[in-house]
Amino acid sequence: MTNLSIVEQSKRYFSDDEDYITLYENEDSYIYYVRNYQAQTEFLLVSVDLMMSLDEKYRTVSGVYLKPYFSVLRQFQGKVTKHVLCNALLGHFHHLFDCSVSELFHKL
Repeated sequence: MTNLSIVEQSKRYFSDDEDYITLYENEDSYIYYVRNYQAQTEFLLVSVDLMMSLDEKYRTVSGVYLKPYFSVLRQFQGKVTKHVLCNALLGHFHHLFDCSVSELFHKL
């Protein structure tokens, strides 16, 4: 008889007081939304290749965008929507943003 053990995969966090969601990821391209509860801040991490696809006025040195600049997500609306829906991230998305994907883009 074989004993099977099921190991629940733990959720990855950047730190204990942060939560994040992958809004888009394909090979080396990514957009992560990070919420830090301790510092009460939210930010986006955008890969270099996606950042370079933006107009120069929207680029940052670090690829980090604070909440006032989340409108940059509009440039990636199709990619983000498809990724969230196709990867069963809608529940976590609703938890973090308290709205639908389309409502988020409408608010930006």
